[in-house]
Amino acid sequence: MTKQLITALCISTTALLVGTLKASAADLTVHIANIEKSSGSILIGVYDSAEGFLDPKGMKARMKLTANTDGVSHTFHGLPEGDYAISVFHDEDDDGKLKKNFMGVPREPLGMSRDAKGSFGPPQFSDAVFTLPEAGTEITITLD
Repeated sequence: MTKQLITALCISTTALLVGTLKASAADLTVHIANIEKSSGSILIGVYDSAEGFLDPKGMKARMKLTANTDGVSHTFHGLPEGDYAISVFHDEDDDGKLKKNFMGVPREPLGMSRDAKGSFGPPQFSDAVFTLPEAGTEITITLD
């Protein structure tokens, strides 16, 4: 009887822990608008913290899409719910790098979540951050 009781308690406790430890995963759909040329690629970077924001090493997820003047979209599946910021740029010459002028001002179209803009430099994570709920969400980023 004691053995059965201990076994039942172990099974109940395990089931309870598995239920409470289950990680939430959400889908994030990103729509990119105002693509003026069909040449090159659209590069999307998804970041989940201020540390590493706008650094390729700091990306939580990334995607490269073929540019299309009708716009492009991509869904990132299975992201943990939480805070994110997104950067996008149109790599018109498809070299994988954002072209800048001699002062460091971008020469290729780009955009950020929440339409974040920098002031005397790139925007901060806090300017672009949004919350991804467990139910998922869609956002649109317009390139400038």
